[in-house]
Amino acid sequence: CLFIFTPMDLEVIDFVSCLRRLLGLVDYFVVNISSPNTPGLRELQDKDPLRRLMFTLQEDNQRQSTPSPMLLKIAPDLTENQLDDILEIALQAQLAGLVATNTTIERATLVSSPTVWQEIGAGGLSGAPLQERSGNMMRYLLKNAKGNLPVIGVGGIDSPAAASLRLEEGASLIQVYSGLVFEGPDLVKCIKKHLQKAL
Repeated sequence: CLFIFTPMDLEVIDFVSCLRRLLGLVDYFVVNISSPNTPGLRELQDKDPLRRLMFTLQEDNQRQSTPSPMLLKIAPDLTENQLDDILEIALQAQLAGLVATNTTIERATLVSSPTVWQEIGAGGLSGAPLQERSGNMMRYLLKNAKGNLPVIGVGGIDSPAAASLRLEEGASLIQVYSGLVFEGPDLVKCIKKHLQKAL
């Protein structure tokens, strides 16, 4: 396999190019700057690079006859100060919402020995070990956004109970990824049935 990464000094141009190619083809955009598997990508979550990126994208988006909703997907490994900066920029750029969260580089919640996961190597950790961290971050964002910014909950949602909890805590929507791997596609049906019963 050959992987080609955009140099960091060209990242805004790359994002704008993708935005323009996809306009009219999607229901909404999620700007994902939080993958731990792309070298240097998470540096875009710092305040100045993030402000430059999101304002440039939104300006281009808003020039369209029908702008698309734009959201920002963030990492679960950020400090509260970084989250405050992200909220400030998201509100100023008039984003449609945030997606909390991507995978984590934290390994403290794993029960396997460090030797095992060191052999596996670096990368984002998803699924159940991410559930608490992702939920905590979502609650922090919702509390400090004070109802002014929707949040999509994702991370460790592997059961109807986990889905219900995230929605009860204020998520506008939820996303399921690893849960589908471990529980299969019937997980979506089970979640829907569970939510319908709760209505």
